[in-house]
Amino acid sequence: MFRKLHFKLTALCALTTAGILILSAALYLSTSEHTLSENHALSFQHDFDTICSSFMQQDVISYRYLQQVEKNGNYYVFLWDNGVPLLFNSLDTHGPVSGLAQEIYSSYQESAADAGNASLRLFYQDIRVPSTENDGASLGIGIGGGNIFAQSRGVSPSMQAGIATIYTGQSNPLSGLQTRQNDTGLVLLILSPQEDFHRQLSRQRLLYVLLSLSGSLLFILFAYIFTGKLLRPIRENQEKQLQFVANASHELRTPLAVILSSVDARPPHYEQMIREEVLRMGRLVDNMLMLTSLGNRSLELQLSTFAPDTFLLELYEQFEPLARQKDIAMELSLPEDSVPFLTADSDLLKQLLLILLQNAVSYTPSGNRITLGLFTADKYFCFQVTDTGIGIDDREKDKIFERFYRADGSRHQKDHFGLGLPLAKEIATAHHGRIEVSDTAGGGSTFTCYFPMR
Repeated sequence: MFRKLHFKLTALCALTTAGILILSAALYLSTSEHTLSENHALSFQHDFDTICSSFMQQDVISYRYLQQVEKNGNYYVFLWDNGVPLLFNSLDTHGPVSGLAQEIYSSYQESAADAGNASLRLFYQDIRVPSTENDGASLGIGIGGGNIFAQSRGVSPSMQAGIATIYTGQSNPLSGLQTRQNDTGLVLLILSPQEDFHRQLSRQRLLYVLLSLSGSLLFILFAYIFTGKLLRPIRENQEKQLQFVANASHELRTPLAVILSSVDARPPHYEQMIREEVLRMGRLVDNMLMLTSLGNRSLELQLSTFAPDTFLLELYEQFEPLARQKDIAMELSLPEDSVPFLTADSDLLKQLLLILLQNAVSYTPSGNRITLGLFTADKYFCFQVTDTGIGIDDREKDKIFERFYRADGSRHQKDHFGLGLPLAKEIATAHHGRIEVSDTAGGGSTFTCYFPMR
């Protein structure tokens, strides 16, 4: 059950976080690509304007200069002088795009005529060069927002284009263009291939995909570990509950069996035996109910304020005769200075100390001693029960506060259910205190209960 729940929680957490990550990455990638595209287009327009200005400022524009412009910007440069293409347009390197250049020039001339502006400057974005293998490929051009956007069904990479009319001089087949001779019109077209830009976008997309996949895998691993740790206390609690029910059933079965056998056989004093077993079973049920109430915080503490040294003295006087009957010396250790008053549930505190004293008497051999003490430390009242008995193994010190756990030396004790120390711990916790166990010098165990001063 827990394994299936573990996988379901892992899937839920992983899918939720991975979905948010992928969605965020997709939105960021879309925004980033849009920004990059705009910056790329603006950069090309800036370069085109710079080249146009350079053309206007020069007296002579040579073919060598045009080749240098193409080389520096990885551009294709085309020029028309009064509608006549220059010889520079016929370079072998211009072959793949010469048809596209002529089509853009023709469309530009029509647009300029319709606009009635001979100095119209237009930019073409996302132009697809018609494929040489597809004769039916066509170029559709339209004007919108001051720019001309051209799209084609061809398969070749896209380009950017800028075209403008420059007023300059006549062309000379030998020296290039000589400016300021007359007002003939020169049309400049620059095509900018975008293979590098698209490769940059592809690398960015691949990077985002890899990061998203890596992040998703990390989220799955984190979700698996996190949900496993989240379910561990629940699994342990269920195991403890099952063990608690099994142990409680075992403890209740014994007195019931004795009662049934006594009723059937009717041995001497069978009524007394039944009474003892019923009382034993009643104590077990009372302890179980008390543990449940304290553990669920449903038991209301009956708080009162009293002097802890006087309280301890009265408890000593009540319990000392029982210790004397078992030939065990009982000592009382109180601080010499006066101590402040304690606010606590006196009945529960008495029950806690009686549990510790009864354990001390049960596991301390005759002729030895136990000590009931009180001292203060770090704003805590410290009640201490020290015995010189059999002691507790270090491996069992963390287990003795578990319900129904009994150390090896106490398994033969009929009156010990393994609920006393867990109940004592719950009483201390209900008072925002704690209980600790340590070894007594020379042998035995020392239990110290810390209750906060308030």
